[in-house]
Order: sequence, then structure tokens, then C-alpha cells
Amino acid sequence: MAAKRKQKRQRLRVRSSDKPDPWIGTLTGLFLIIGLLLVFDTTYWFSEKYFDDGYHMIAKHVVSIALGLVGMFVLSRCRSDLLERYAQPLFVLTAAMLLLPLLPWFGVCSKGACRWVAVGPFNFQPAEFAKVAFVIYVAAALTRKAGHLKDWRYGIGPTLIVIGVVVGFLMMQPDFGTAVLIGAMGIALMFLAGVPTWQLGLLGSAGVGAIAAAVIVEPYRLRRFLCFLDPSEDPAGACYQLIQSYRTFGSGRLTGIGVGASRQKAGWLPEAHNDFVFAVVGEEAGLLGAVVIVVLFGLLAYRGFRIANRHPEMFGQLLAAGVTLALALQALINMGVVVGLLPTKGLALPFLSYGGSSMLVSLALIGILMSLSRELRER
Repeated sequence: MAAKRKQKRQRLRVRSSDKPDPWIGTLTGLFLIIGLLLVFDTTYWFSEKYFDDGYHMIAKHVVSIALGLVGMFVLSRCRSDLLERYAQPLFVLTAAMLLLPLLPWFGVCSKGACRWVAVGPFNFQPAEFAKVAFVIYVAAALTRKAGHLKDWRYGIGPTLIVIGVVVGFLMMQPDFGTAVLIGAMGIALMFLAGVPTWQLGLLGSAGVGAIAAAVIVEPYRLRRFLCFLDPSEDPAGACYQLIQSYRTFGSGRLTGIGVGASRQKAGWLPEAHNDFVFAVVGEEAGLLGAVVIVVLFGLLAYRGFRIANRHPEMFGQLLAAGVTLALALQALINMGVVVGLLPTKGLALPFLSYGGSSMLVSLALIGILMSLSRELRER
């Protein structure tokens, strides 16, 4: 009890004058500026065609950024002990929200998936918010059981149940990409917390088997995987998007054809403003521009893991690592899909893709990182 009281006093010593990591703020600002340019560039044609207003989608994107910045600021002033205290109710609420897209009077379905909930003129994606709640809850649970993680009943067992609940709800939508991301983050957090590697090895093997089964039983997933192995398998059908991504990214060569000059965004590349915006980066800014984006995400990951390494408390360490993984791993998967290193999955590129839910959650994660970085000063 004395140790807990001491820990609480230390946390309360975080002052309003303590500044967050300036690198995190600078990188976020750069991402937002680049994202604004990319979203306007890739949505103008789409907005003009489907909404008779070329500024329709960029206006919604700006609103998402404004709301996200408010959330980021609030979370940057929120102490980590408050997040730990409310981890469980936040997770339960978010898990329940994952069922909303499946209800006919709430859910919005598109292209065979029901992942969105309509709120007035806006749609939001509960799966995006589930990533935040999942990371906070798992970090809190592993911290609470820190002394017993070698026993599967306290470490890998309860965490596996949490992963199973979230993944199960996501697969009902279905949202295979986010489900894989959640599973990978859960295993990574258990590894960092000290769960024995042999247990994680067994879990990872079972996870690979589950992914393989999920691919085989769904024809459209199997077609995507076969396209990943050989895009010429069905160039006018299932492999069309991937082939267009190759053409888009490769046509920029080293320096690109110029910002705003993309030809592929005008209907040739499906989801050019969303999942495949990185291909447009390659077309307009070339390989050099794409490398700049990769380096920026690499710097963000470095600063995030640096915060995790230097934080004085286990919860802060796991939370910073989980938040960093949520951003960096999703970016890595998205860019890997675009250039053909990974099978096609529906994951947005944080900060740079069009999508209100993705922007709100990405900025919320940045806010949490900022808050944790304020707790690094010597006590």
C-alpha cells in the first residue's frame, strides 16, 4: 500500500509546465500537412463525380482533423493513472460498440462489409476506436498481473480471451485487417511484459493457422492471397487493384511526375484516397517521396519506443509501446500492401488516408504518447 501511495504521489507531480516530446508534435504536424495535400489531391475528382462538389470530402477531412486535435490536446493533459483506472469500462464500452455496425438501424454496409455506424451526416468506424481501448486495457491488465505472467492462467490466458473477443467481433463485420493487427499488438505487448516466449511461440503458431483457415474458407480472401503470389492470375478481376497499385507507384520512378499530376487517381486506382494513397505518393513524389514518408514513420516509431523505454512505470512503458505499435505497424502493413510485400488488406495509412475515424484515433494515440512523454522528467 505504501508503494502504491508513493507511486500515486509521483504521478501527481506532473505539472502543467512539463512539455511533451517536441519531436512527436513536429512529426504529427508534418503528417497532417502532407495528409491534407494528399487527401485534397486524391478526393477532388471523386468528390466532383459523386457529390457534385470537389471540396466535399476535404471539408469533412478538415473537420476530422479539428476534432482530432481537440482530442489529442485533452489526452495529452490526461495522466496515465487515469487511463489505467478507467481501462476496463472503456474497453467494455468499445467492445459493445463493435456490435453496432451489425444492427440494421445503426450499421452502414458497403462492398460486403458492415463496419460503419451512421451519426447524422457522418459515419464512424468502431474498429478504429477499439484499437485505443484494447491497448490501454491490455497494458493495464498485464501491469496488474506483472508478478504472475509466467503462469498462463494470469498472463497469456486472460489476454488471449480479450484478443479473442475483439477479433471475434471484428470478423463478424468482417474486418480481417484490423483483426490481424489487434492479434499482433496483443502478442507484442505480452512479449514486452515478460510472458514466456515459448507460450507466445505456441500462440503465434496457432494464430498463423487461424489466419490460414480464415483465408481458405473465404473465397475473396483466397483470391487476394493468390493475387499476392501472382498478380497475373486475374489482372482484370481480383488482381486489378494490386496491379494498378504497382503501375501507380512505379510510374513515378525516382522523383515523381509532380504533386497533383497523378493520372491514376482519376478512377484507375480503386481507393486511391484511402487504402492506396501511398501508391499516389510514389506516383507524384517518386521513390524519394515514398522514402521520406517511411523515414517519418520510422522517426515516430523511434520516439514512441524511446518514451516506452524511459517511462518509470510498467503501465506507461506498455502503453507507449502499444500506442507506437498501433501507428507504426498499421503504417507498415499499409505500405507493404501497396508495394506488394503483403496480401491486400483494408487498412488506412495513419494521418495520410482519407477517413474521419482513422484521423481521430491516430491523433488520440499521439495525445497519449504526448502525455506519457510529460512523465519522463526526473522525479
